[in-house]
Amino acid sequence: MDDDDSPDANDGLYEEAVAIVRRQGKASTSLIQRHLRIGYNRAARIIERMESEGLIGKQDGSKPRPLLKGNRNHEQED
Repeated sequence: MDDDDSPDANDGLYEEAVAIVRRQGKASTSLIQRHLRIGYNRAARIIERMESEGLIGKQDGSKPRPLLKGNRNHEQED
């Protein structure tokens, strides 16, 4: 396992990725790749973590994943 595969290596990028997804209101591997300038595998792991934590929904074909919690509209209502 190299440094990029360890959970701690992604923590900084993960928080940045969450902020991007919240701003965009949707999530996809390619969105994360473009904004963070990282490879597919790393972006896919970040997306999988977001799904496992309940932040985004399941994949539906090639559509972007929906944001389940922490979206802009929800934050404005609080």
